[in-house]
Amino acid sequence: MTMAHNQDAGPVVLIPNLGSVRGVFNKDMGNKVAKFLNVPFAVVEERWRPATKVQAWDGVRDATKLGPMPPQQTENNAFLSMFLGVPEKFVYDEDMSERDCLNCNIFMPASAVGSSEELPVLVWIHGGGMQCSDLVLESINQDKPMIVVTLNYRLNYFGFLSSKELLLDAQQHAKTIPDNQWYDGSVGNWGILDQILGLEWIRDHIGAFSGNPSRVTIMGESGGSIAVSYLHLIPQARGLFRRSILQSGAASTMPEMYPEQEGQVMFDRLCKLCEIPEDLEPLEKVARLRRVRGEKFVEDMNATPFILFRPSLDGVVFRKDCRMTVGDAESYDPQLEWVMTGNTRDEGASTLEEQDPLISRLCPLSSRPQFTTIFGTPSTDTEVQHLSMRLTGDGGYRFPTLQISEAIKAHPTAQLTRYHFDRHTEKLEGMMPGMGAHHGVDLFFVFGNATARGLLNKEEKGFVKKVQAVWIEFVTAASPMASTLPKVLGSLHPTTSSGEGVGAGEEAVVAEKEAIVFGDDLKVTRGAVERLSAEEIAFWWKSYAYAAEQAKLGRAGEVGFNLAKGIKP
Repeated sequence: MTMAHNQDAGPVVLIPNLGSVRGVFNKDMGNKVAKFLNVPFAVVEERWRPATKVQAWDGVRDATKLGPMPPQQTENNAFLSMFLGVPEKFVYDEDMSERDCLNCNIFMPASAVGSSEELPVLVWIHGGGMQCSDLVLESINQDKPMIVVTLNYRLNYFGFLSSKELLLDAQQHAKTIPDNQWYDGSVGNWGILDQILGLEWIRDHIGAFSGNPSRVTIMGESGGSIAVSYLHLIPQARGLFRRSILQSGAASTMPEMYPEQEGQVMFDRLCKLCEIPEDLEPLEKVARLRRVRGEKFVEDMNATPFILFRPSLDGVVFRKDCRMTVGDAESYDPQLEWVMTGNTRDEGASTLEEQDPLISRLCPLSSRPQFTTIFGTPSTDTEVQHLSMRLTGDGGYRFPTLQISEAIKAHPTAQLTRYHFDRHTEKLEGMMPGMGAHHGVDLFFVFGNATARGLLNKEEKGFVKKVQAVWIEFVTAASPMASTLPKVLGSLHPTTSSGEGVGAGEEAVVAEKEAIVFGDDLKVTRGAVERLSAEEIAFWWKSYAYAAEQAKLGRAGEVGFNLAKGIKP
């Protein structure tokens, strides 16, 4: 590897077996951070096929500007960027490419370019244009330098569509391949396979950027956190990372679809949109959909926001419902080292559009008596809305976090760190009272980019460094037990007691104070590991098991009741 000494020319790195890339120094940070943008790791040769690894290139590739993003919804992206962790570029730049969207961005200490250092690596999913220079600079300032890599992967119709027609197409295609790969015959999981390709690229090539492939942490928030959770459950992804950070989401937040059920509904809808006759042969339907320009799919997503795309139980990438495996320690890499997971205090406050379908999946009718005992019966629209948000936060985020925690606690080697993020932002709270510590608010403090946009006040900007210190320590610590961050050593389960505790119930519940609490008072303290009560935990375990069984029987859409229509005792 080589380094360009002329800072105006930008740093140049030679990636063995691929080629050279020229990046750029971040002048706003005193040239302490180097960025290599739009570095390709794979190419999509054909829609609804596994991507192929990028081939070597000639000359020096320009890596000074962000590359194309995967085709996706363009309307309402300001909302998505603010609350769901979608990269900033998605709001301001609509440069999309179905073929060339699989690129990564690398942010590293400028002093490490061309050096023999082996720095720890943080991989952010998702990805895309999220600017990570602030986090890297803070790691330098703390004398704990690290590299941050962001990955793009296919989304929505392009990455997660499944049906019996697509399954047949994938199976037929697999028969024509001389050297079959483990994923051939898979359907509806192309976005997940893209992520694995990206992690394999990091394993093989991050050394050229002074990164250590054996010290990789993967991290995501919301949909990205769900993706991180899924990666834990895929045996072929083992060894590609040793640590993970899951912020507000797990695989069971959005469990897999059955291709012939929910996936089929989406496929049939797309055929109707594209005026493809119902009586066509299955493979001809797929062939015609492949010829439809991608912009038409994007137009449909703009007109129909908040379509929930999820991975598929295709029998190849995923063989078992994640609701039954995410809490099982045997589903995880035996070499896994450390997991940090947590939630914001008011998770349900920013995803109202998604609440009813989510709640319908998570609240079986059979649990109605237990439900009303724990949560009561709303009688007004306002009460319905408040309960809906609570259920979304508890059932969609906090309970899945508990499931992961259960697995890691039972894991033979991995350590667990839990956190609660309770801080809101004054500016957003003033604009939208009641948002509180909403879903995604932690990203403002982890990446620090909101500071430049003037979102945070002076005190909140100071809090950014406290939050970043925890994330940096997690990524860079030599080992979990050598770190000062708290590990969950006591019980995860709250016990009924008359003593101090947390949870919803007549009696308080006690839990070990081993979680990190990012307080609304801008202090970092210790608190109870689990905020769900014992009764709530029992309710959600039963609900998830029932929902998984109903999905298996093809009745996923009939599992529960709709809060928007009211709940009757």
